[in-house]
Amino acid sequence: MTPTYRVLFRDVLSGIIHGELPVQKLSYTSTLNAPGSASITIPLNPGVAHVNPQTVEGGGATAIYIERSSRIVWSGLLWDRQADFAAGTLDLQCEGWLSYFRLRHYHATTAFTQTDQADIARALLQHAGQYGEGSRLGMIEPGDEKTGVKRDRTYKESEHKNIGEAVEQLAAVINGFDFSFDAAWRGDDLPTTFRVHYPAVGRARSLMLEQGRNCSITGASIGGKSVVTHAFALGPGDGADQVWASAGSPSKVFPRLEAIESFSDIKEYATLKAKAEERVRTGAAPVVLPAIVLYPDSAPGLDDVDLGDAVTVRGGYGLVAIDGMWRITEISVSVSESSAEQITLTAASRDVFGSDDKSG
Repeated sequence: MTPTYRVLFRDVLSGIIHGELPVQKLSYTSTLNAPGSASITIPLNPGVAHVNPQTVEGGGATAIYIERSSRIVWSGLLWDRQADFAAGTLDLQCEGWLSYFRLRHYHATTAFTQTDQADIARALLQHAGQYGEGSRLGMIEPGDEKTGVKRDRTYKESEHKNIGEAVEQLAAVINGFDFSFDAAWRGDDLPTTFRVHYPAVGRARSLMLEQGRNCSITGASIGGKSVVTHAFALGPGDGADQVWASAGSPSKVFPRLEAIESFSDIKEYATLKAKAEERVRTGAAPVVLPAIVLYPDSAPGLDDVDLGDAVTVRGGYGLVAIDGMWRITEISVSVSESSAEQITLTAASRDVFGSDDKSG
């Protein structure tokens, strides 16, 4: 059965839901631990009273919700608009909620000691909702999941740490977590909840995606610039007072390739050492990202896969044969004017993710 789509929009500061947008076509992408994006095309002159320059405002002033057969599958903020006067259309360029927190900063000095990493992430986001006028986004709720992993982190007011970046860094540490901003109907209200998913190694599925049987593997990118033979993790301080660690060893295949990452909130040498070692581990070989297009109107479909799922993928040939366990890192959906869907999955080798090391 063809799914039914509609796109809702609301004012961010007041929380008022204006209603539906007159959509001509749309596409949206959900990305693991990243904002994701959406592109929505509406008539330039829609002839609908509630769709006007005041209600369809960019710059993060308007929240967008994409509903698929009564379930919200994507939500975020409208940032940019592109008018095509010849075609009579207006393209709305949106990004997920994390894009907002990438534009907010932590204006306080706080030391978290042996605090659950999920609680640290929530505290960072809640600071964004409490600091300064225009900060309170009432449709965002913090969630309450715990991971059981305790961490020490210090954020200084003088650094004005980027909140979105801080949450991403916290999630990316060894034994970290996945996170998402999930919107769902609650009666007539439409809150978005920050969710922490732990562990971060993904959910193993018995699903097999096989070229020619239930999907088309249209291509793959092989990212050689991801290779790292030596990594340096830099903590706070300068000169002789700076704490830092390194890891790596000569490769029999690749020339020396270095990565330097800064962690101003981490003072422990052991944690920095573990970060450097993990960077070398994940950079041991080029990252292969196959693009997998699901067959329309057949299984598996959009309701059968989730971000983070670990599935078996088989396809490709010749110099780029693909066969093994892969983790779904991105789900892209394009919807035509006739409501036909094209679903594309991007997956990364599961070896890139996860570790049993409890450092960090």
